[in-house]
Amino acid sequence: MSGGARGGRRQRSLHCPPEEQEMIRMRAKAAGKPISRYVLDLALADDPDVHPLALDAEAQFALLDGVLDVLDFVQALGDELPGGSGQSLLSAISAMAADRAP
Repeated sequence: MSGGARGGRRQRSLHCPPEEQEMIRMRAKAAGKPISRYVLDLALADDPDVHPLALDAEAQFALLDGVLDVLDFVQALGDELPGGSGQSLLSAISAMAADRAP
């Protein structure tokens, strides 16, 4: 997994088990790229100095809080659904809303 020294380029090698080398080879082929370009593109795409994160830390934590709220709701819903009722999620939510309405 190394290239020739052309045009000021230096040859490098990547050491990994044969299974991982084959996986990289197949993914590069599927992407239509030589192995070296595929690996370089992955390395550069993961560099926040080249490609900054789409969400800053505050936005990531806000998103996480929202996901955790949804998880809590889904778990509570699962606790309240009658077992084996065959109710769809929408009908269960409607029934729960009707039960809680003043």
